[in-house]
Amino acid sequence: MKNKLLKIITLSIVLFLSLIFVQSCAVASLPTTPMNFSKSSEKGLLVGSVTFPTNKPNFNGYFFRLTNNTSQEFQVNRSQNGQLDEGRTYLFAIERPVGVSEIPSVRLFHNSGMIAGQYNVRTGGFLIPYEIKKGEITYIGNITFNDYAKNGDTVVKLNNKFERDIEALKKLQPSIDWSEIKNDQNRKIEYNDKKARL
Repeated sequence: MKNKLLKIITLSIVLFLSLIFVQSCAVASLPTTPMNFSKSSEKGLLVGSVTFPTNKPNFNGYFFRLTNNTSQEFQVNRSQNGQLDEGRTYLFAIERPVGVSEIPSVRLFHNSGMIAGQYNVRTGGFLIPYEIKKGEITYIGNITFNDYAKNGDTVVKLNNKFERDIEALKKLQPSIDWSEIKNDQNRKIEYNDKKARL
């Protein structure tokens, strides 16, 4: 009986620590505290939104990878409702280093409650390129992510929802000067395979 209890406690601790490790590598998609970003900032601000097809998440964690001279992930927390589209759309605003960058993948974390049931899936087959400039706000667009995609379905799409997203971000982060944001309507997702895949 003691051995069984010890195994359960050990398993619980390992599970808890692995969840903390998985989430510690990512930043929040939208801080709840006021952001101090301005034209004099040394970094740039990347903003946009992520939309899911349903209210029911298919995975426990969604981590969007950002690359340039530093690789980083931002997490969309689907255990809470998003800010738009009846909770299916999540806004993001993330300070990033200056330079050419991209979103090349999404890491999906699944946790069934047992160590053996934990795994990460990384999407591939797409790039969303962008450039960060010092003191500027870059709108990347609305990323539609189909976490229930079947074989042959498009997993990731990119749309321009500039007016909707920026109006909502202005309300959530009123301390930011939004007047200089540019709307690049020519931004396109690039597929390096026929379709992004899970």
